[in-house]
Amino acid sequence: MRNRVFGIMIGLCFVCITLPEASGQLVLVEDGVSRAPIVLFENAPPKTARAARELAEYIEKTTGARPDVIEGAPDPIPDHALWVGYQPILDSLFPEIDFDFAHPEEILIAAGADHLVIAGRDRWNPDHMVSRAGRRTESGVQQEYGTTNAVYTFLQDRLGVRWLWPGELGEDIIRQETLSFEPFEYRYHPQIRARGGVMTFSRIGSGSGYGKAQDWTRFQRLRLGSLDTPGGHAFGNWWERFSDDHPEYFALQPDGTRSGYPNPGNAKICHSNPDVWDQWLADVEAQLEADPNKTVFNASPNDGWFSGHCICDDCRAWDHPDGELRRFVWEGLAQQYVALSDRDVTFANVVARMLREKYPEEDFYVSMLSYGHSRPVPIEARPDDNVLMLNVANFFGRPDFVDRGSSRSTLHREQLKGWGEITRQ
Repeated sequence: MRNRVFGIMIGLCFVCITLPEASGQLVLVEDGVSRAPIVLFENAPPKTARAARELAEYIEKTTGARPDVIEGAPDPIPDHALWVGYQPILDSLFPEIDFDFAHPEEILIAAGADHLVIAGRDRWNPDHMVSRAGRRTESGVQQEYGTTNAVYTFLQDRLGVRWLWPGELGEDIIRQETLSFEPFEYRYHPQIRARGGVMTFSRIGSGSGYGKAQDWTRFQRLRLGSLDTPGGHAFGNWWERFSDDHPEYFALQPDGTRSGYPNPGNAKICHSNPDVWDQWLADVEAQLEADPNKTVFNASPNDGWFSGHCICDDCRAWDHPDGELRRFVWEGLAQQYVALSDRDVTFANVVARMLREKYPEEDFYVSMLSYGHSRPVPIEARPDDNVLMLNVANFFGRPDFVDRGSSRSTLHREQLKGWGEITRQ
């Protein structure tokens, strides 16, 4: 008898949850018939408009009913609607909801008795929506894709859609004739804004990727992040540009020259030279002129991480005497010297402060590699909040991978953990 009562109670609960006639429920689809159109805000950027169409497509896959997609608030306002993206009419339809998105990429999904809204913080420049990465271009680029990512969150969390792997065979749909919701409000903003690097082909401007993989990374909310963190080395063309007129930009060598050792592409910079700082900032201006959407600017030393670093007194004053000893090489000389982590972080902080002073209203960042002889955690220097530390830690396939430049046989994962304890970014 106890088991029967339990079974009846479960059944009653199920009926209460799923019957569209239950008090206060918003019904989007009833018995395979759409009861609410999708209303997209006017002049939505291309990727947001695509997300609205995909929302209609997946509602149809789930229920068999495809809602109409309307751009801009219709007149008259429908009795029931699914609103995609913010538009002013939502303030009266959802008087208790705050549509001021305070966090990057913040999303909002909320249902009332008559309407449901899927929105987020969107940022884009209509005059600059093309990204160029080498020979590849991508159109419809935004700085933030809050609404788009909110749509994919709704499909996964509220419709139960799953994209288990790229392509049609990896798509899992839970069929249901009726789609209804009790009133709710859900907000979220991601802790990790730079998500494209999880799979490099998922980054904006990375071309077609592998088969359907770019669609898959978009549905997983990996592709449309709001912080592009370019890797690589910042000064690869400086020797060609400046060695004739400004040899003082380059690292002082033990023989008293500024030769560009070990080679032009890997020539090291005199980080403590204020003229280098000014030139770096002038290059930022040029980058912004070419790409006004850019927000992260590289300040990482050139490759050839063990060779040719500056030995001038001012640069060495930025090094900490208690740093881990590492093996350095110059022309005709090899010796141990302390890790350059404090030096590199100090340089990043200097240019980051100049960047903030020149562009006080912008959310701009400086990127700095924790790489080579700068892999150890600095002793005293701490990255400013607008400095992004990019840890080049090659342990993802081998957790026991040792930094081959370390005199202490430190593991890469230990270095990553240490950086995570001293920097916000």
